[in-house]
Amino acid sequence: MFNAVGFAARHSRVLFASEEKGAPSFPSSASIPLAELRYMQGFPAPADKQINRSDYLVEYPKVRWAFQHMRELIPSRQIGRGHGPVTALPASADISAKIDALSIEMLDGENISFAEFLDRSYADAMLIIHQGKVVYESYPNMADAQSPHMLWSVTKSFTGLIANMLSLEGLLDLNSQVTEHIPELAESGWAGATVQQVLDMTADVKYSEVYADGTSDVIHYGLSAGITQSSQWTGPTSLYDYLPSVGAARGHGEHFAYRTVHTEVLGWIIRRVSGKELAQQINERIWSKLGAEQDAYILLDAKGTEWAGAGLNASLRDLGRFAEMLRLGGHYNGQQVVPAELITEIQRGGDRDAFARFGRKGMDGYSYHNQWWVSHNPDEVFEAMGVHGQLVHVNSAAELSLVRLGSHPVASNDFTYEMTRRVTSALADLLRG
Repeated sequence: MFNAVGFAARHSRVLFASEEKGAPSFPSSASIPLAELRYMQGFPAPADKQINRSDYLVEYPKVRWAFQHMRELIPSRQIGRGHGPVTALPASADISAKIDALSIEMLDGENISFAEFLDRSYADAMLIIHQGKVVYESYPNMADAQSPHMLWSVTKSFTGLIANMLSLEGLLDLNSQVTEHIPELAESGWAGATVQQVLDMTADVKYSEVYADGTSDVIHYGLSAGITQSSQWTGPTSLYDYLPSVGAARGHGEHFAYRTVHTEVLGWIIRRVSGKELAQQINERIWSKLGAEQDAYILLDAKGTEWAGAGLNASLRDLGRFAEMLRLGGHYNGQQVVPAELITEIQRGGDRDAFARFGRKGMDGYSYHNQWWVSHNPDEVFEAMGVHGQLVHVNSAAELSLVRLGSHPVASNDFTYEMTRRVTSALADLLRG
């Protein structure tokens, strides 16, 4: 029996491990080093070492290879680094041993080291920059420092920056209604919602995003966008076909609920008002101005539409440059990349009461604003996050930028964020002296 969008839901089609009832039974990160997995090696690779779009999210630890080779599985669009010189990331005196030994107390009273945190969070790579200098750089599960890595929802924060830059230039009124720009959504759940409500995810639509539930709407989104594949899927095969099928729920502007489809709508709006693909916007406004070492790229659906909420791939060090740009108020590589007032507005945050009602684990006190997670702590930390452990952490008060790339077996960051929050706080205190 197919539902309204054409998918015969199967409980066996849970794409991700459940985050309920404590730690799932998975091998430790240290026991499955990428170099020893030998995926996609051989001519052809043995059947049990092959990876494709239908199984990379289902059969752990295939994500460990896939997240570093996504354009080999799914169509993509390049985001060029530009033609200028690479901006240096100077290194400080080596304090990696001191950081690895840092002891952090967890919520349950257990103490773990920073090195153990990397293993528990299934880190593929970690970069820490303090006062503009690299103090820690590690690639426990990446082939090399140049490889781009899948960022998942970190993409949302790039999309949010682009929308706000267009707003400052008078090209997009954030108080305008979504349907003014996308009339195709007039009969959808976004009818009556403003662009700002989409940015803050307080537009309310009938859509669930529970990664470990095989019947959740996020699975339908993933099948429509081409994130995954199933022979049973007879529903939409593009984002533009899927989004109008998302219905209405409660009133807009009252409730926060994290939903990737909001960012896909935002990407559609950006293309309409600017006349440019999202990849071109990111290239022209951000990536080409950082002095990046590598091109980035973004994944596409079957009709060539970027996944505005999930598709970006980039290298660790270039993400460090991006984080530093934000830490420095948008000024980097001798130019104002992002207007300073946009950084200040991110730190102002969103509706904290609505966020609290949503019940995000480990994130009490936070809010969500303009596609960024905002801590409201004394350091005014803000973050971009993606499933499976992707993190860009910006702490201007401590002069700290941190990027973690990961391949955690559990998609939701609810499972690990309390640990991550304690670690980043302890790290800031250590670096402050």
